[in-house]
Amino acid sequence: MDAEQNKCRVEAYFSAIERGDREGLIRLFHPEVRWRVPKGAIAPYGGMHHGAGRIADLMLGAVGTAFVPGTQRIEVRLMLAEGDVVVAETRMTAKRPPRAGTPLPDYENDYVFVVEFEGEAIVEIREHVDTRYAAEAFGGG
Repeated sequence: MDAEQNKCRVEAYFSAIERGDREGLIRLFHPEVRWRVPKGAIAPYGGMHHGAGRIADLMLGAVGTAFVPGTQRIEVRLMLAEGDVVVAETRMTAKRPPRAGTPLPDYENDYVFVVEFEGEAIVEIREHVDTRYAAEAFGGG
């Protein structure tokens, strides 16, 4: 598949996450897609996950409870593609709901995604992120 088309598909993946679009994610995924999250991430996110529906639910469930709906943004800083692989360096920002009545600072974290394609479908996503910082926002700290 064309590297430029794959970059467009990765952009569509980020847009679907921002919109909370489960069906949009599933359309981009191979049915047996794999998502690898660093082992240091809080349960149930750390490790390897399988299957389009399960992964879409995990991705959207995490952001749906950790962030104020509609505030998540993913800024692509760098995207490189070669053949069936796209690497994207991103910055995610979002508003966080108050915890125990106390306002929380906005979430801002850097990510690197390595996305592999089989044909037009995403077959694997390898996510790299500061898990210690993310744990606090996603309920682990």
